[in-house]
This record gives sequence, structure tokens and C-alpha cells, in this order.
Amino acid sequence: STAILSDNLRGVKELVYHIYENGHRKIAFIHGENTSVTQRRIAGFHKACKELGIRIPDYYIKEARFHDPKSSGFATRELLQLSDPPTCIMYPDDFSFIGGMNEIEKHGLSIPDDISVTGYDGIYLSQVLRPKLTTYQQDTEALGREAAINLVRSIEDKKTFIPKQIWIEGKMLIGNSVKKIEF
Repeated sequence: STAILSDNLRGVKELVYHIYENGHRKIAFIHGENTSVTQRRIAGFHKACKELGIRIPDYYIKEARFHDPKSSGFATRELLQLSDPPTCIMYPDDFSFIGGMNEIEKHGLSIPDDISVTGYDGIYLSQVLRPKLTTYQQDTEALGREAAINLVRSIEDKKTFIPKQIWIEGKMLIGNSVKKIEF
């Protein structure tokens, strides 16, 4: 059957490029559990870092659970306790970031002055937080529309319909959570 998918590889790459353009080289990535979405995001992260010539130590990559602020908070604590902590932390989704935000505040740090952060998904919540979260918004409307169009085609053209993968691009939402740093 046809799969209509959000282009996670591209989304993460765009976030990494934005973080890099703001002077960050020590970028940590907290990803969700092992799913095809996570695999594409990790690939996008490593691909972007390689293209930009930045080496990311393995201990900057942490696993948490999607939509679970507690596990992202725990991963954030581990990153902040490193002897050489990152200057920017990427979260698996905007909701999980809340756990990271709480942990950052517990450490007496402020976003973005002491540490920069990004989310993923572009949910409404991310845009009402202070500071406004930099995130990558998935185009859920286009995902739904493509799914409907392809479902109709598969029914109407049973004999000629060929299932495929369709990648739907999202867009960067630039907030105030990534500080421009000089290095």
C-alpha cells in the first residue's frame, strides 16, 4: 500500500543547518524510540553534521521516548552533567521538550542565553512558549490530503494503481530558542 510520510530526514537536516548557522558546533540530539521515523531523523542528523564537517561525540546522542517529557528531562540532565556539555539540544518533539525545559531551569540555566534548544512537529504549544521554540512543522494537512487522493486512486484504478512512498515536506518555524553564538 502507498505510504504518505513526513520528510523527517530533511526536517532534521534543516534544523541542524539552522543551528550551525547560528554558530553552534556542540549539538546534542535526543531522539525517540527506534522506529522508521527515528531512523530517518538520526540519518538526517548524521548526514547534516558530516556535510558541515562537525564531529559529534556518541555521548551527545541520547534516546528518549516520543511525547514523554520525563524521559527527555532525564536525557537532558545527562547532557548538562557532561564535562563538555552541548551548546544546543535537539528534542524528539515539541511536547517532550517540556521535560528538557524543566530540567534546564532546575540547573539554573536559561534558554537561549545559557543553552539553545529545538523541538520537532511545530505543535501550537511550541509557538506560545516563551521563548518561542524553534521547531520543524510537519504539514499534517498535506499528509491527510495526499492520503485521501491516493486512497481514491487505489479504489478507482485497481488494475493500474502502483503503491509508492510519498514524502511530504514541512517547514522551519524559527523561534527564539537558538542563540547566535560567536566561537
